[in-house]
Amino acid sequence: MADEYEKSPQKKISGIPNSYNWGSLVNKKGSKLKEHYEILLDTLGKEPGMLGQIFAKAQNKIQDSAKLERLVKMIGI
Repeated sequence: MADEYEKSPQKKISGIPNSYNWGSLVNKKGSKLKEHYEILLDTLGKEPGMLGQIFAKAQNKIQDSAKLERLVKMIGI
């Protein structure tokens, strides 16, 4: 949602750091994607304000990195 929020017609700032935005996920594969996603959840959960509240205690329930990769691709379509 934040990725769409930052694009036309809204073009607003979501507050998500670029290193942990949607684009940081779509370019990774396999175990690197899974590792990055888990770091992303942990890092965003420590952010101040609403962003931290949204991601507080978030966990990756998808243990199979191939399934996570497929899910990211499906959402990105």
